[in-house]
Amino acid sequence: MATISIIGRGGKTTIKTMLNGVLSNVRVWEGAGSRDCDVIIFAGLARPAKKELQYFSKASAIIANADANYSIRMPCTDEIVDYGFSSKATVTASSINQEEQSQTFTCCVQRTIKTLGGNCVLPKEFSVRLDVPGKYNIYNALASISAFMIFDVDDDTMTKTLAGLKFDGNMERIFDGDFSIVYNKISNPYQLFSVLESQSENESKNIYLVLDSFEDYGLGMKKKIADVVRGWFSVYNYNIYIENEGNNPSYIMQQLKEYNVDFKADKMYNVIKDVMNSAGKGDEIFLLGSDKIRGVWTDYLNIS
Repeated sequence: MATISIIGRGGKTTIKTMLNGVLSNVRVWEGAGSRDCDVIIFAGLARPAKKELQYFSKASAIIANADANYSIRMPCTDEIVDYGFSSKATVTASSINQEEQSQTFTCCVQRTIKTLGGNCVLPKEFSVRLDVPGKYNIYNALASISAFMIFDVDDDTMTKTLAGLKFDGNMERIFDGDFSIVYNKISNPYQLFSVLESQSENESKNIYLVLDSFEDYGLGMKKKIADVVRGWFSVYNYNIYIENEGNNPSYIMQQLKEYNVDFKADKMYNVIKDVMNSAGKGDEIFLLGSDKIRGVWTDYLNIS
């Protein structure tokens, strides 16, 4: 059975969902799951860890983000396909139409791609629809489409499958009323940056960011999360709430205070009541963190 390993930071789970929706006869790993994988996918814009690369000397193809500056030596391989918004990328996107809960774009294959079956995919264009918004999800789709073509999947199969996929924890709308509540799982600062970047043109009246405590993270990762929040707060002045179950300020709270970022912190149940009482018509609430934060909010919504 052929194997794909997805490495990097941000998008691995979504790409895996996309690949598994089409490639039923291919084993897909998140991270360095197999030393003898056939295809490596570099997910996201962040540089992969060196330890992730040491296993992949036998890969037949590499799929890499053309918009990232990896600054690393790529493993030797027969085929390298790059994807992204760069005009020089092999697989890119144009005519992007962002909707509230979905998006469409034209996928442009700009150079010939050699498949694992020995065939050639010639330059072409075709329309793609995703039932999930966000620029970073176009990156995920382009990476997946590149893999589909390497495995000789036809356009109709890949586009119909992508259009029908649902993505739990990826811009997942868990409540719609006068205001809406959206959950996005955050595993690292790069995912948080991507989510906030995707909201740069959000026309909601007020945007609430509810962050979990990230207590299981190291100090370096927590500081990067605080840095991301500060960067976007300085531009859009979000209403920020942070889970704090203890009596003392968390490290992220301390960092945000140093950055002069306004926020409220409390036990999550109190945060829920405060946000729900504050949100008005046309507002949007984003829950950003682990599955736990989603569970607490959905339990509250089901009870109230």
